[in-house]
Amino acid sequence: MQGLRITKGKYFSNRPDNTAQKDNNLKIVHETANLIIEADAGAVKLDSGDGRRAIMTGNIIGIRLRSGILERMSAAAAKAFIFSHTIAQCRSAFEGRYILIVMNQDGSCEITHDRYGQSDLYYMNSSDCTILANALNLMPARDCAEYDQASLAHLLTLYGYRPPKKHTIYSGIQRLGVDEVARISEASFEIKELDFIPLSTAPYGKSELMEYADTFLDAVEARGSHYGNVVYLSSGWDSSAILAALVHIYGARKVRAVIGRMNYNKRSGIINQFELDRAKEIADYFGVSLEISEFDYWTHGPEYLARARETFRSQQITSITALNHMRLAETVAARTNGNESVFVGEISDGAHNLGFSQFVTIFHPDLGFREYSDKMASYLYGPTFLEQLQKNAHESDPIYHLLLSQNSGYIFDKLDSRDASTIRKQVFESFFIRNNRIPLYSRRNARLLTERGQDLHTETMGTYLDDAARTCTPGTLYSWYLHLYNSFHWQGSTVACIHLAGDAHGLDVQMPFRDSRIMEFLSAMPENWGRGLEPRPTKYPLKWMLKHKIDYPGHLQVGPHSYRYDVDHNFNHSAELLYGSSFTSLFKELLKKRSYESVLDPSIFDMPYIRQITSNYLADKEVVGAERNDLFAMCMLEWTGDYKRENC
Repeated sequence: MQGLRITKGKYFSNRPDNTAQKDNNLKIVHETANLIIEADAGAVKLDSGDGRRAIMTGNIIGIRLRSGILERMSAAAAKAFIFSHTIAQCRSAFEGRYILIVMNQDGSCEITHDRYGQSDLYYMNSSDCTILANALNLMPARDCAEYDQASLAHLLTLYGYRPPKKHTIYSGIQRLGVDEVARISEASFEIKELDFIPLSTAPYGKSELMEYADTFLDAVEARGSHYGNVVYLSSGWDSSAILAALVHIYGARKVRAVIGRMNYNKRSGIINQFELDRAKEIADYFGVSLEISEFDYWTHGPEYLARARETFRSQQITSITALNHMRLAETVAARTNGNESVFVGEISDGAHNLGFSQFVTIFHPDLGFREYSDKMASYLYGPTFLEQLQKNAHESDPIYHLLLSQNSGYIFDKLDSRDASTIRKQVFESFFIRNNRIPLYSRRNARLLTERGQDLHTETMGTYLDDAARTCTPGTLYSWYLHLYNSFHWQGSTVACIHLAGDAHGLDVQMPFRDSRIMEFLSAMPENWGRGLEPRPTKYPLKWMLKHKIDYPGHLQVGPHSYRYDVDHNFNHSAELLYGSSFTSLFKELLKKRSYESVLDPSIFDMPYIRQITSNYLADKEVVGAERNDLFAMCMLEWTGDYKRENC
């Protein structure tokens, strides 16, 4: 994604210290009396000839016509479409990850991103200036008032370790939401929210299986390149399905794969050997090369982090998972021909089975049972169980009782049965803003937060869920989940940060499962297609396609899934990184400074608890469970730092 900044007023030119930390070689591409648009050389500029202009950054793959056909993007096609449609219609039709700016004849300017908000637009507005940019290092972050404590609470307590889509860690800077359009005029700055129209589930049959297969292959082909294609191969169903599709479409000579070898410390050695072995077998089956990217955190972790730090800080990333993505991007960028497409299989778990596709719900030696336990977890967030909740009959459900027994040490809320919308709000809260996804899981489990902090976090981030809670029906439940994912998990460390790591290394990373037709298909896919208690497997249409439509080595998808914890339930990634890797001394040095004391509000965060877990770490006392997760989150917050603290 190219660098971009839009400024109304004279903020930067009036400040000799230039508060924006970098300008990334931005050049003025449009200037009027009160508006400056800066972008780097990759931006596309269009002129209507009648006083209107448009600027695009990112990658628009094509225009989705009403027939469903994807028309390949060209400057002429973009110009014709943009200047004959509203900006809202453009974001509905354009496929890809991009930012679009349209300057109207009246001097106003409209700005938006793609329909899933895959790009970030940070903004601040005051009486004398308005600034928008796609990175915090292009913003005056030191002047952004106070820290946003609710955002910090979210960042530190939920997997993904990044604030929700509209938020940043600064109270004076926000981000453009998924369904929002910004408008700047000479007199005002406003944010317009577009309506989300959910889809209802429908009865699917054989024709829909064929439709899914055709749609998936089309999505891969549209994003592929005749100059070469690279797949981040994890050996699981999603990335290997993309690999199979690319070989099917382009041939093995136009495809290669890369995988990370996780060497965290001496005591654990290579922790993903199962994944490496299976990926090699899959690559050999298709006749494609497999390159190894070393995640050598035993000896080189701090230097990897040092190279990634500016990207992490400028995009408020505080997750070690994103460092894996940076390493993969570095490896691919080192030998790419510059015209290859880079593919990842992310979002497939969430889109197909609400994220319950990792075989981790109930640990058991039998992988078949572990897959079915994931289906049980998915069932608890499906329309059938929602109806049980709305009838206050959920406590008699044996699946709910079974999974509650697996979480017996945690607090669960009572059902608030005042009305159906209140019940639905509880369901969405437990899905999106709790650190353990089981219905009615209580905010009181968040030990990093005081009771006031727990309430503030829920009240603030619960605003994302209000429309869903108010209007959702059992039929539109899945559609709302997939829509809200864009504001939560999919803009966190495991999805959005893949794009951001690619941006940092000049790679345009493709996620074919985020094709609008696939997303619409899965938004309306019924519960009995792998999401409920029926015998169909997780990711049912994907696995059907691989069995019936293209060549795929299904016989290799057996045995342990990926990591050491597939056979040893006591193994934990965070423990290996915290207590035995090259990060250990770095994290201890950071925590000794206790600079978090100047960031976290003691009325929101349980400071005695935080001091306790950090003191235990400094004293070489190894902790487990929630304490370990909280400790790791604190370490990464301290390492990433922010723009308000001069020396962090």
